[in-house]
Amino acid sequence: MRHGLLACLISLPLLLNPIASWAKEITEQQASKWLEDSLILDRADDMYQLILADDISSLEFSLQRLALPQQEVVRYLLLQHMEDQELILSEPVARFVQAQLGVIATYQIKEQGDGYEIVVPAFNSSVIASRLIKRREKDKGVLDFILAAEQKKLNLEHWLTGEEYQVSEKEKLLIAELDGLSPRALDALTQQLTQEAITHWLPSSSVVTRMAQVSKDPEMYALLWRMRADNYSHNEIKRLGKEADPFSIEQLLAATSNPSLKAQATAELTKLNPLPIEVKTYLVNELRLEEDEQTQSIARQLVDHGHRSWLEQVVSSKRGVNSNILLQVLSVSKEN
Repeated sequence: MRHGLLACLISLPLLLNPIASWAKEITEQQASKWLEDSLILDRADDMYQLILADDISSLEFSLQRLALPQQEVVRYLLLQHMEDQELILSEPVARFVQAQLGVIATYQIKEQGDGYEIVVPAFNSSVIASRLIKRREKDKGVLDFILAAEQKKLNLEHWLTGEEYQVSEKEKLLIAELDGLSPRALDALTQQLTQEAITHWLPSSSVVTRMAQVSKDPEMYALLWRMRADNYSHNEIKRLGKEADPFSIEQLLAATSNPSLKAQATAELTKLNPLPIEVKTYLVNELRLEEDEQTQSIARQLVDHGHRSWLEQVVSSKRGVNSNILLQVLSVSKEN
């Protein structure tokens, strides 16, 4: 009984490491030599044409006819070329790539470091195959998103509900691909948030911000300004300030309705030169408020951004502003 148990224990490492019995160790120089061999490269080029033609049966037959090490090197080169060329994988090619995940490498290289030594495949086809499959899944997700959006079949609430990681990946996809949609598809998505009563669900501020940017829909911006302020809304205010076109100025004025964004939006408005009439009107109203600290802050920003003469006109016009604070700011800035 013990002899049987001992035999099992001895054979266990062989079962756990099946490649050890036939793996062949080569040097990095030998691997590089094979990868640059003209005959192998020619074979790989010929077989890549079979991939482009979706002739996987001929490809597999040709691969099987190659002896080692040519077969393993060509297999690796084919996958590497598909990755480098960002080839869109058809169903037959995808099945071929999927099959490479189970191919066990014959040739290995020993890598040594500071106090360690590891053995790795010389031609790691399975790793490239894994990346190709993941990229195809991502590409399919992009295509599915675009088709659903263009056909007006994409329900944002349903699509962006689920496991946190999946929702995060879908949000990244939407943000990246949104500007590639047709105006009709984009409008259909924004209307799901602006035309329908929303009582229990909203996408993240990153999604709302991107949808507002791409659509340039005032109602999308109104929704963004009603949401809790965060880095996305603060960064959008900064971006709008740099754009400084009439639409951007309109949204900056609208953003002042959010108490958490008001100071930043106002600061961006004071940077405009010249100051549009609607911005002057807003600033005068703000300077009328009995809040000395706010009045002082706005006045300083106006002076710093070259609007001293206009501020002096506001004071002299006696338009109900906090003149004492404004004169104090003008006096201090003049001394400096």
